[in-house]
Amino acid sequence: MARATLLIPTLAALHERRSVRSYTAAQVERSAVEQLLEAAVLAPSAMNSQPWSFVVVQDADLLGRFEREAADLLLQDPPVDELAGLPADQLELLRGLVRGSGAGIFHGAPSLIVIYAADAHGVPDCFLAAENLMLAATALGLGTCPIGMAQPYFEQAAVKAELGVPPVARCALPIVLGEPSGHTAPTSRKPPEVVAWR
Repeated sequence: MARATLLIPTLAALHERRSVRSYTAAQVERSAVEQLLEAAVLAPSAMNSQPWSFVVVQDADLLGRFEREAADLLLQDPPVDELAGLPADQLELLRGLVRGSGAGIFHGAPSLIVIYAADAHGVPDCFLAAENLMLAATALGLGTCPIGMAQPYFEQAAVKAELGVPPVARCALPIVLGEPSGHTAPTSRKPPEVVAWR
């Protein structure tokens, strides 16, 4: 009975989670951020290595600077090393998104959480932690959006040094966080593609 009771809100959060791209100016309380981080670290990891660490940015000036510098980095020509291997069409798509983001690449969110892995091997585990965090935010009535285009910026040695992140750490995923402004409609999903069921 307890298992079924727990499953219902879990499935509700899965169905209700959205990538929110419009936020109010209200700051997320520290206690709520702490709840999200506690949910994140409940994620599974290889051999229980728990390779994640977190950077939380709520200072408006710092967040604004990071947003501007991350966008500028994507527009640099020639591209930085982290982007040099991308096919030209994908790089141009990213640059088009940056140029077209009127509210900025952080979508006006008042908070940012950057998940770092201890090394490259820990990045997949950090993606699991990110999903936990985003589902927990949904359960608390908060909105999130993963900002993959900011990952190259937070991988920069100078940015890691400023944030006190070890040089060997790898930026897994930046996620913006805040109170949604308005309703975000669900996007369509393809049905599961089962290639084998034996």
